[in-house]
Amino acid sequence: MKSFRFKALLSALALSLVAGSFFSRARAGELNPPAGIADGPGIWMNLWSYPKGDLDAYCLNLHNHGIRNLFIQTSRSNTESIRQKEVLGNLIDTCHKYKIRTIAWSFAFLESPVTDAHKLVDAARFKTPRGSGFDAVAANLEKDLTASRVEQYSKVLRDELGQDYPLVAVVFSPLNKAPQVARTPWKLLDRYYDVIAPMNYWNSKYKKFDPYQYTMDTVKEVRHLVGRPDVEVHVIGDGMKTGGEEIKSFMKACMDCGATSASLYPFHQVTAEQYKTLSFYSEYFPVNSRYRLAAFKELKSQGAFPRVGLDPSRPISRGEYYQVLAGRLTGKHDLDALDSEKILSSYGFFADLSAESRSLDAAIGHREAYKLAARLVQARSKAAASGLKIDGANPVNLFKGKKRADRWFVQPASAETTHPRFETLNYLDAAQIILATSP
Repeated sequence: MKSFRFKALLSALALSLVAGSFFSRARAGELNPPAGIADGPGIWMNLWSYPKGDLDAYCLNLHNHGIRNLFIQTSRSNTESIRQKEVLGNLIDTCHKYKIRTIAWSFAFLESPVTDAHKLVDAARFKTPRGSGFDAVAANLEKDLTASRVEQYSKVLRDELGQDYPLVAVVFSPLNKAPQVARTPWKLLDRYYDVIAPMNYWNSKYKKFDPYQYTMDTVKEVRHLVGRPDVEVHVIGDGMKTGGEEIKSFMKACMDCGATSASLYPFHQVTAEQYKTLSFYSEYFPVNSRYRLAAFKELKSQGAFPRVGLDPSRPISRGEYYQVLAGRLTGKHDLDALDSEKILSSYGFFADLSAESRSLDAAIGHREAYKLAARLVQARSKAAASGLKIDGANPVNLFKGKKRADRWFVQPASAETTHPRFETLNYLDAAQIILATSP
């Protein structure tokens, strides 16, 4: 159901990464971004909080604070499909003028799943005066999570909108203790929706939780319940009278657990402090986080990363990184870590690299990973020019007499070795670097 959409992501990924560092904002901006939620922060808007007055000024303010997704409620089960059509149309057009994605969302009671689903279908098909429309739709499922009703509702959405239309499932965090949460059909949601968006509200009615730990545990549990590490998780943060420090902790957790994107559900309106804090979003998320996930998904489907488990934000070991590189170099994907190191060494991959300890069990750092990825590309080029076959049978040192460090891949200027973000490589970053070496 989702293979076509990920192939589209990956074709764009290959272009972006061959051009250079995957943290380059300029190069990422040259691509047609994937459909649906954009890389960048989002905010949520209720039916009763549509902006009044100057829409251009409103959207310019969003843009200036880095907001790239506006989630606009279009209906509830007890309302018509589209309210305030004129305001909505102008809002969508103005958002698109400022490169802000618009995602329609609807609160579905699921007393009548088919009727509820058609409300969101109507939103997906809504057209503005300029012929534009929503970039995705999000189903808010929190009242009735009976599997049969959720499936009936979700099947209508997918059948009506097609296999390639971006669908987001908005559900409670699995940490929420409300009785209906235990009935959430996670694997069913994963079958119909492209993105799982847990409502990660750490300020509950009865108890306040630490935003960092609550977010970490939410994402971990979503992956566990869905049953795969490459599920796309968009985390909805608690904007109910929360301040800057809480939101920073929330975004830090999103970074550390490898969540793909995040947004804030405010208390009626986003505060000035919340806007300011969201403007620092890029300090916590890679600029092309969705491409990174697509790369991980693709390589995993090819058999890479067998030891990742359910957490792709974990550091990848040097040995496992070597295995993937050696497999892509020789076409042999059954090599163990030690044999992979020997093959890479025999082809000269470690020539002129620092003599630091290369423990296969230790986590690999970004600097070494970039250099070896560059060597893989260069090795293919040198072998082709010399008419050599690279299969591991009769290896030749392709880098004999090498005098300078590789520059094909370069670390971002911000990627100092002392920065925690770059000390070790996680599976998501490893996938993005390795897929860039594809011929």
